[in-house]
Amino acid sequence: MSRRTIVFLALTIVLIFSGCKIQSEKNVEEVSSTLSILSPTSIEKDNTSSSSIISGSEPAPSSTLKTTYSMSGGGGDKQLLADLSSSAYKDVIYEVSDRLHKDMPEYRFVAKGVTRSTEDYGIGFVMGMEVFDDKGHLFLSVDFSDTAGDEILGSPVYNEMMDTMGLHIVDVNFDGCKDVIILNDFSGAHGNTWYSCWLWNPKTSSFVESRSFAEICNPALDPQNKCIYSAGGSGAEYWGGSIYKYIDGEFIMTNNLDADSGGLTETELENGKMVVVRKVSYDSGDKSEDAERQYYIENGLWQLGNPRWYMVGGHEADKWLDSK
Repeated sequence: MSRRTIVFLALTIVLIFSGCKIQSEKNVEEVSSTLSILSPTSIEKDNTSSSSIISGSEPAPSSTLKTTYSMSGGGGDKQLLADLSSSAYKDVIYEVSDRLHKDMPEYRFVAKGVTRSTEDYGIGFVMGMEVFDDKGHLFLSVDFSDTAGDEILGSPVYNEMMDTMGLHIVDVNFDGCKDVIILNDFSGAHGNTWYSCWLWNPKTSSFVESRSFAEICNPALDPQNKCIYSAGGSGAEYWGGSIYKYIDGEFIMTNNLDADSGGLTETELENGKMVVVRKVSYDSGDKSEDAERQYYIENGLWQLGNPRWYMVGGHEADKWLDSK
């Protein structure tokens, strides 16, 4: 059973015990019948028309509600093209046009999902993503759909992020070419975020999926130092973080601070292994913990007071996913 299936089942249980209304089987069947499942991931370039590539996808019935957003890669305002106002299941589409490199033509990136309510903390699902080249040919197609029982699911995302589905065209490995990331999880009690990632390979003119980036919780890019900061993913008393760098084709943790109310352990990468460089024990609530927090706030490497160490996802974190 996949992580998104487990998350969805857990969220469903929480909703039941909190007294929230669950959609009827009829609505679930309607969603299943209207979801247009994308073809398996395609990494290679195709010279046929996009309509022939996705010919296996059936158009949604006319009764399906659809919300469409669009934004230019140049930073234009997001434009709402249809009203998100019904509590019924509906398709959501978000499009971005951008250049992967200044010398390349503009590509079109399309995120697809479904929502079932309008509350910020209702759960929607990112179902897939498509990339089209400058001639309109389908260049990359990714399917996030999964099945739990009789229900088709996607990547679970709180509704507050379903307008963009976390789609960013941004240089995450700091090689001068933009890559594409999209949310694969934004749910749960702590509201942590993880992103699926496809790196642009200029030598082969193709996208390559990066599974190591997908393991980074709440990523924040630092183009100046060519690293990624990560915080969250642990309990409420956790106040540490991790630093990643792109090394030999993988995103590797180079520094880690595991800190909570009982003590801390700082490690760093040396000769391919994480070694302890500092370890401190203290009792919960004593002044030693406050002193340690202040030490890592002022520490030049960590600077834990910087807002880039965000613990909860959402649009406020978008600025940390911009490599400009």
